[in-house]
Amino acid sequence: MPETHCAAIVLAAGASTRLGQSKQLVKFGNESLLHRTVRLAIEASCSPVVVVLGFEAKQLQKEIVDLNAKIAINSEWQSGMGSSLRCSIGAIEQEDSLPERVLVLLSDQPQLSLTVIQALLRKSDEEDSLITASRYAGKLGAPAIFSKDLYPALKNIDGDKGAHQIIEKHRGDTSFIDFPGGEIDIDTPSDLKSVRSFIE
Repeated sequence: MPETHCAAIVLAAGASTRLGQSKQLVKFGNESLLHRTVRLAIEASCSPVVVVLGFEAKQLQKEIVDLNAKIAINSEWQSGMGSSLRCSIGAIEQEDSLPERVLVLLSDQPQLSLTVIQALLRKSDEEDSLITASRYAGKLGAPAIFSKDLYPALKNIDGDKGAHQIIEKHRGDTSFIDFPGGEIDIDTPSDLKSVRSFIE
């Protein structure tokens, strides 16, 4: 696979309180959502792949022990996604050579595929924009690729807003690809039942 000069962050530190179980460990077929997300980032030749863990970190780390990923433990995971972005960008900045861009992935998008990630990488190459985002349900969101120029901004996000505020701020310098089904995630037991009904 060609060098992408793109790191990847998999955000997987949350407690999934509304679901009542760790959404990262929900399996479709024989593979958990967490394992699948990390595997796809690796297959897309992103490097390094940093997985941010918090709640039940030891259990989740065992889930991806077979994959070549770096683990970043977010001790402040309860404060929201901003702390996970800060933790993961900090880990990436410790690399000998700073990656030119970073792909931010969520661990609860069952429709994510290698095709989607590769389309994002291609679009990012073609447009050379600050951000390359996914479009679904009439909005732009993750997975999304951010230029290294935005690493400081990603580290400064507070609370649980994630990177959406950065995408909105730089809307004029954001390219996108369409990600059908990107809006499907798993927050509640009814979400899980609905997703299983059409995926399995």
